[in-house]
Amino acid sequence: MQTRGWSLTAAVAAGALLAGCAGTSGATAPAGSAARPVAASPGATAPGPNAPMPDIIPLMPDFWAFWERAESKPSAERVALLKEVVIAPQRNFYENVVGVPSDERLAEFIDVLTPAIPALRRIDDEFREQMPGAYAQFLAAHPELDRRLPIYVGPSLFSSSGQVRDLDGRAIVFYGLDVMAVVLADVLDHRPDIHHELFHAYHWQRNPDIAAVSRESFSKSRTTPMYYDLWIEGLALHATRLLNPDAPLALILASKDLPEKGPAVLARVAGELRQRLDVTNLDEVGDYFFFRSRREDLPSRIAYYVGLRLAGEVARTHTLDQMLALDGAELRRVVDEGLSRLATGGAS
Repeated sequence: MQTRGWSLTAAVAAGALLAGCAGTSGATAPAGSAARPVAASPGATAPGPNAPMPDIIPLMPDFWAFWERAESKPSAERVALLKEVVIAPQRNFYENVVGVPSDERLAEFIDVLTPAIPALRRIDDEFREQMPGAYAQFLAAHPELDRRLPIYVGPSLFSSSGQVRDLDGRAIVFYGLDVMAVVLADVLDHRPDIHHELFHAYHWQRNPDIAAVSRESFSKSRTTPMYYDLWIEGLALHATRLLNPDAPLALILASKDLPEKGPAVLARVAGELRQRLDVTNLDEVGDYFFFRSRREDLPSRIAYYVGLRLAGEVARTHTLDQMLALDGAELRRVVDEGLSRLATGGAS
């Protein structure tokens, strides 16, 4: 699904939780997010003066310009200013990638985000500080990454904490700092999140089939079978873990719950997913991938834990380059065999 975000609908539905998640010292994330250490991972040193820099499209300066003018204004004026100062200058991005919500939803977005402004300021600073080093670290491991890849950093209007999407016929990455401030506010080390989305873009670049199916992941009329979603996310997590070998599993998965609860349900869920490899319905996919799903018997986003374990299984017999190249019937076979081993307890 290439997202670890929190939809606006979910944020509003959980309004009492989210509105109360910020205090005077910054936001405190709800259960399910990861407390991430500040300590640098090995190899995460600052880039040298001649190191290639990411092509950042910064959206936060416009947001802070909006906030300075809107903080004390009534709701309707806030919404008008948000549309004028934040959305209009990047209309192509907001209309074709994020989607511009109604004025009512924009008012709710501002209300939910307001208590998390201290956390958003901190995360904005952290991202600016950590992005160059994380980018350089990724390039050192994957030098073929397209250096022209556009990277949008700023408010996503609660659409996601991070995604790779298509804009004007090319892949872009975006990081939704607003979602991080509300849902992942205790995260201090953002390098794994940065690496996760960069790897999705790299996967698109290396494998046209993956890029093609990914472009319709969020469509209600999608025809992509779920084994692609499981593989795409699992491989991104596996690659992120390779780049951050000392990071806690909770940090890699962006979840406190999954490392603790995932092992107990791994075999059962792997068996379920084997029976659902060809499911295309977005609601059924969401039962395993989304923050909020219809499955109350499973940890939120359980497919991410299973996907990581699946990629680890496949890595026993495949190099990373071989894993990047998998698609179609061969990918389905590899996923099915890996899930079979996980379902029967054959994996260590």
